[in-house]
Amino acid sequence: MPDTERWTTARSARDLGRFVSQARRRRGLSQAALADELGLTRQYVSEVESGAGNLYITRLFEILDDLDVDVRLVERGGSDD
Repeated sequence: MPDTERWTTARSARDLGRFVSQARRRRGLSQAALADELGLTRQYVSEVESGAGNLYITRLFEILDDLDVDVRLVERGGSDD
C-alpha cells in the first residue's frame, strides 16, 4: 500500500462525517458541489459531515460495537487516479 494511503477506523457517525469532510476537501469540492454531483442537498452533506446521527446510522454503529466489529474507511486514491 502506498505511504500516502489515507484511512481511519470509524466508530461513530461523527468519525464517518469527519472522514467524508476531509476527503471532500482534499478533492477541492465544496459541500454544494458534492451535493450537486450526488443529487442531494447541501444541508444533507453538512449533516453527514457534522456527524448528525440519524436513527439508522446510530443503530448500525451500536450493532457493530456490540459485535466487536470495526469499520475501516480507506480513501481509494485521489482525483488524479
